[in-house]
Amino acid sequence: MPSSQSNGGRTAARDFYSTPPGAQGYHIPQDTTWRDPQNRKMRVLTIGAGVSGILMAYLVQKECQNVEHVVYEKNEDIGGTWLENRYPCAACDIPSHAYSYQFAPYPDWPRFFSQSPEIWTYLDLVCKTFDLRKYMTFYTTVTGCYWQQDKGQWLVKLRQAQPGREPREFEENCDLLLHGTGVLNDWKWPDIPGLHDRFKGRVVHTARWPADYAEEQWKKERIAVIGSGSSSLQTVPGMQPHARHMDIFVRTGAWFTVIAGNTGDPSKTYTDEERARFHADPAAMLAHAKSIEDDINGLWGFQHRGSETQEAIKAQMAERTRQKLNGNERLVEGLKPGFGFGCRRINPADPYLEAIQQPNVDVHFTPAAECTERGVVGADGVEREVDTVVCATGFDTSFAPRFPVVGRSGADLRDRWAPGSGGCPESYLGLAVPDLPNFITFVGPPWPVQNGSFIGPLQSVGLYAVKMIHKMQNEGVRSWTPRADVTEDFNKHVQEWIKSSVYTDDCRSWYKNNDTGRVNAIWPGSSLHYIQVIETPRYEDFEMEYCAKNRWAMLGMGFTVAERNKEGADLSPYLKLENIDPKWLNEVILGGKGTGPKVDGNGTKGTNGNAHEGALDGDHAKI
Repeated sequence: MPSSQSNGGRTAARDFYSTPPGAQGYHIPQDTTWRDPQNRKMRVLTIGAGVSGILMAYLVQKECQNVEHVVYEKNEDIGGTWLENRYPCAACDIPSHAYSYQFAPYPDWPRFFSQSPEIWTYLDLVCKTFDLRKYMTFYTTVTGCYWQQDKGQWLVKLRQAQPGREPREFEENCDLLLHGTGVLNDWKWPDIPGLHDRFKGRVVHTARWPADYAEEQWKKERIAVIGSGSSSLQTVPGMQPHARHMDIFVRTGAWFTVIAGNTGDPSKTYTDEERARFHADPAAMLAHAKSIEDDINGLWGFQHRGSETQEAIKAQMAERTRQKLNGNERLVEGLKPGFGFGCRRINPADPYLEAIQQPNVDVHFTPAAECTERGVVGADGVEREVDTVVCATGFDTSFAPRFPVVGRSGADLRDRWAPGSGGCPESYLGLAVPDLPNFITFVGPPWPVQNGSFIGPLQSVGLYAVKMIHKMQNEGVRSWTPRADVTEDFNKHVQEWIKSSVYTDDCRSWYKNNDTGRVNAIWPGSSLHYIQVIETPRYEDFEMEYCAKNRWAMLGMGFTVAERNKEGADLSPYLKLENIDPKWLNEVILGGKGTGPKVDGNGTKGTNGNAHEGALDGDHAKI
């Protein structure tokens, strides 16, 4: 339309306003209300019903409207790793009260650090209490996810194989795809020649423990355990008291520690009196949980290589381990790590240190080189005859999904993240990936996997997803994806930070690509740092497309939700008692005689002496 500065402009304006609405091709949607979730019905699909999937089922139910949410799980029930991992003494190495959802602290944790069945019981209770299974479909495996640019949606292909029924394949569309399969879920066999085709005994992986392989069988058997990570450190003391004999193959040493009072001892339980107190006094339960979280979050300074914290904790834990091993020099030297504290995952494992000193256990500081018909041959050339080989060898931790996730221009996340194909696990803030629109992953690379609390950051990712749902609904966002240049800059920062960390030491760890040495998994800061960084999405970092040709169609005809629903609505929400500055309240309104909140001499809140900053936030007066 011509400028109104001229007569021609005025004529053009009159002509424009005389035409019917939409005559120029833009039609304002009449039924759009500002920030009303009813403007757009959305479909969200979550892959996995483990800790992340349960979290999202709760958050979408609690925080969102007009959203259809479906959760697909490959197993027969919820739980993820806590359903699958049932090896002897399988447990979380984080104390129980720090492994609880913030919205559901649990007074009935039986142990200081809980075992797999107990964690599953807690997750089951969460699902039952909030009726979350209604969003979940089990026995269903995702076989591929494909972005449809023309629709602005994901096409998700699935295969369902319920017991007693013919398998069926089907497809779903969704506006937002949440990848919650977990990084420690795709277990793998070790690459040991003869393990499957030569050895005549039983072969077991800790992540797929046979239900019929229990204490009665162990009593008769010679058992080899391969691996020295977390699952081995829990399995060995679980089997040792019952086994005829055990041969433990240890390729590299490890740091044994205490995490917020957790020594790995499953006998450390909460008494009936303590649990009753937590029921009667939730504040006491929360204080207990906070004391644990504070200890965990306070540890993260050890990650800086050569720091006083790193050197002090190395000396302290080395001496503690020596004492636990009763000065057995062979074990002390064999288990002594040649890398800094934290380069590999740190382990509370006092029961393991006790178990390997027992007469029915031999520890071999050599990797398993091959299997014969009768047993395992170490790299030292010695064959140990065994009846069963237990592989405590962990998971595929490349971050690459086990199915195609294909975004714009054919970009497949498997190729981007799979080290074997030259890929490199990188993401935007550990939760999104360029060229994968409307996609959020949980525990992506990098993430605070050893930087403090775990559940806190996980819930922050869930809340981030909720904010993106609100953004898409409120503003008509069809698709969003992090910019490639922003993501590249972020990962440059990450790798520069890694230079000064203990993770660059020469150790084998799932935090890094063990062939190249590149550290992929670690967030460049503390868990609390991560929570605060992602608390408010940086929308300027995204490329966005809108449902309407004119992005401002989200304004509709100028109505707010309150004005659409006038009955009982607050049409002046900006007038609140708490918005009154305390200094004004005390000195002017109450005349210095009131009982309002006391403030300092200039009425500030510590905001650089500016009393008006906080007043605009609605945070000042609480009366």
